[in-house]
Amino acid sequence: MSGMTGFVQSLSLTERALGLSLAASGAMLAGAHLFEKVGGLVPCVLCLDQREAHWTALGLSIAGLAALRLFKSKLAATAAVGAVALVYAVSAGLAFYHTGVEYGYWPGPAICSGGGGLGDIDINNLGQSLTEKTDAPSCEDVQWRFLGVSMAGYNLLASAGLFALTLFAALSETRNTRHGRRTASA
Repeated sequence: MSGMTGFVQSLSLTERALGLSLAASGAMLAGAHLFEKVGGLVPCVLCLDQREAHWTALGLSIAGLAALRLFKSKLAATAAVGAVALVYAVSAGLAFYHTGVEYGYWPGPAICSGGGGLGDIDINNLGQSLTEKTDAPSCEDVQWRFLGVSMAGYNLLASAGLFALTLFAALSETRNTRHGRRTASA
C-alpha cells in the first residue's frame, strides 16, 4: 500500500485533480447507467442533461492528463482543470435546478412533463417540438431517494464538491506558475 501512497504523493495537484475528476465522473456515469439498465429507472430530460456534463468532464480530464503526460504541457493541463471546474459549476447548476423542480420550488421545462413521443420531433419546427411532451418521465417525479435525497440532489452535492476541488487546483497551479515566473525573472 505504501507504493500506491508514494505514487499519489508524487503526482502534481493538477494530475490529482484530473485523476479525481476522471474517477468521480466515470463512477457517477456508471452508477446512473446501472440505475437505468439494471434498476429499470428511466431518466428524465434533466437527468440526461446532467449526464452530459459528466461526459464532458470525463473527456476534458482525459485530454488534460494526455496533455500533461504525452506532451508535457502544464499549461494545457491547468487549462483543462479550469475547464473541468466550469463544467462542474454547470453540472451543479443543472442539479440545483432539477432538485428545485423535484421539490416543486419552480416549474421544470415543458419538455419535462412526460407523455408524448420522441419520434414526433419535427426538425423544421424545433422550437415547438421542444415544448411538446416526451416519453421520458416527468422531471418532477423522483424515482429514487436515499436518506431523503434524490439522485439530482446527490449530483448537486458531488458536482459542487468537485467544482470546489478543481477550482482550487486550477487557481493553486496558476498562482504557483505566476509565482515561479516572478522568482525566475528576479
